[in-house]
Amino acid sequence: MNHERLLAELSAFLRIPSVSTLPAHDADCRRAAEWVAAELRGLGGHDIRFLGSDTHPVVWGRGPEVPGAPTLLLYGHYDVQPPDPLDEWTSPPFEPALRDGRLYARGAADDKGQVFCLLKAMAESGRPPVNFRFLIEGEEEFGSQVLFDVLEREPERLRADAVLVADMAYIAPGWPAVYSTLRGICYAEITVRTAKSDLHSGEYGGAAPNAHEELCRLLTRLKTPDGKIHVPGLYAAVRPPSRAERATWRKLPFRDADFLKRRVRARALTGLKGYSVLERLWALPTFEIHGITGGFTGTGAKTVIPAEATAKVSLRLVPDQQLKAVQRQLAAAVKKLASRYVDARVEFLHGSDPAQIKLDHPIFALLDQAFKETVGRGTVPARAGGSIPVVPALAKGGAPILLTGIGLPDDRLHAPDEKLDVKQLWDGIKVFRRFYELLGTA
Repeated sequence: MNHERLLAELSAFLRIPSVSTLPAHDADCRRAAEWVAAELRGLGGHDIRFLGSDTHPVVWGRGPEVPGAPTLLLYGHYDVQPPDPLDEWTSPPFEPALRDGRLYARGAADDKGQVFCLLKAMAESGRPPVNFRFLIEGEEEFGSQVLFDVLEREPERLRADAVLVADMAYIAPGWPAVYSTLRGICYAEITVRTAKSDLHSGEYGGAAPNAHEELCRLLTRLKTPDGKIHVPGLYAAVRPPSRAERATWRKLPFRDADFLKRRVRARALTGLKGYSVLERLWALPTFEIHGITGGFTGTGAKTVIPAEATAKVSLRLVPDQQLKAVQRQLAAAVKKLASRYVDARVEFLHGSDPAQIKLDHPIFALLDQAFKETVGRGTVPARAGGSIPVVPALAKGGAPILLTGIGLPDDRLHAPDEKLDVKQLWDGIKVFRRFYELLGTA
């Protein structure tokens, strides 16, 4: 492999600020899609199309045809999370920087670097004995609605013998993983209104209700300091992990103290007591507040009592919870827990059900063998705390879903200084090249 050339090519991809949640970056998302399409053509791909959107299209394509060979569908996404807060990046998020064997940029691990890895594994194989199909989307970080619509209209896009999703991480350095579950997500905005307009805090302070105060009260009623979520019915559908699964987790190289010091980088871990940290991350629903707006937040001072305030929140869902049921439960809880003199409403922005994947198909043994031959250790089964909204829809095609990846737990996804260890990239290209070979000759 020509490492210098590959890093230059990946850096060009990472320089495109394809932030799907911000309309100001629509043209950048389109540029990222065009970058992917050009790569597919360079690999000998054909029938390359942009599906579903002019600004955030799904890039569809076929690889060189190999008569009689199995068909592998590669899924990934070219969109990225917003880079804020910018002042916490050591180097600018869209100016890739190589430091100490790590490539820092937004999207380095989630998911541009991993899409790049899958495609370059094809290039390194010459002409792998597999029929490839590609679904590389541009809205994974914002709910995947474009891809959902495409698959609803054209389910034939899922015709394949297997689906490979490389958007995950090793359990620990040297410990590759294959994942059996993804948490679902329910993303919403909770808005409270206390008056018809903002008010002067000198004339009305002490008597008029404050929207920020009421929103904070509501949020602390929804989730108390002990970590419990007070949404009636939320926990009823939660299926606890089996004793065998818990026993497997205890053998993993995961230590609470190391997780706190190196990954969370805080003073303490929080959450429901009586459960291990891995259970809190993988097997229990969550309620998180992502941002609060309202009143005056500009430079300087303005003495105002805000009439309206909004919180962006999400709940992560676990098997066997369902998105629609959780949406109803959250709306009812907000109505119940808001102060009687407050108008409270919930707007749902996006969401997905949890994904559950059986790991008993023979193809998982091929992936395990590819990792074992290349990095010296096979895959360990694990759950994931994050979400990939479209995975349940991908599974409707009937093909096994191989959910794996080349990231590391400290890659700081969605956070400042996101990175990808370049050794993981080089190893990943070799792993997937070997997997393609094994699949084509099985």
